[in-house]
Amino acid sequence: MPEIEDPTQRFVSVVKFYLSGWHIKPPGVKKPLNPILGETFTCYWDYPDHTRGYYISEQTSHHPPKSSYFFMAPEHNIRIDGALKPRSKFLGNSAASLMEGVGVLRFMNRGRTQGGER
Repeated sequence: MPEIEDPTQRFVSVVKFYLSGWHIKPPGVKKPLNPILGETFTCYWDYPDHTRGYYISEQTSHHPPKSSYFFMAPEHNIRIDGALKPRSKFLGNSAASLMEGVGVLRFMNRGRTQGGER
């Protein structure tokens, strides 16, 4: 995506990426890990072009539960920072699990002049 010159096409690519994370099945929000405060998870992916993407997440708050995450693929000029806050909602005779949070996608080769200013 960072290499796409047309801003409209770049925006469409970001929306496609975002929507690819939404799944119809299985229904409901899943929370596969219940980490302790300060626990981290780190990993990396080797891409077919022999570059790597790095991921780090940490349980940053216990009450309320909150996890922060960071992903970067330096050679592809992609960086994602975010935080997730799962919460429960009780509705009479049922309950729901909701995932709230924010994610910021940055293309590191966009938005700065040669001098480094925005």
